[in-house]
Amino acid sequence: MRMEKIVLEKVCWKVKATTAFQFLQLYYSLLQENLPLERRNSMNFERLEAQLKACHCRIIFSKAKPSVLALSIIALEIQAQKCIEFTEGVECLQKHSKDYYSTKKLR
Repeated sequence: MRMEKIVLEKVCWKVKATTAFQFLQLYYSLLQENLPLERRNSMNFERLEAQLKACHCRIIFSKAKPSVLALSIIALEIQAQKCIEFTEGVECLQKHSKDYYSTKKLR
């Protein structure tokens, strides 16, 4: 119980915090909804998930906000895969996010 209390204090008693994985799922589905059916498979969610897992292994990424981390992973994947059809959607998500400038810093 002592350890449980310590952990809860470390997370400021936010036991239902939204994770980077949940943001990744949300952003991915929002981007997919705005594409024609034939273009929806151009970005692989499993690859995004693997990149997120790799980020969780590096201490520097543990300091990033979950929403910023998820959006940054998607933005970098779009650049790497040259998925131009997603660019407008990501820019829209960035503009509507309070973390717009933080996302720019992570890139």
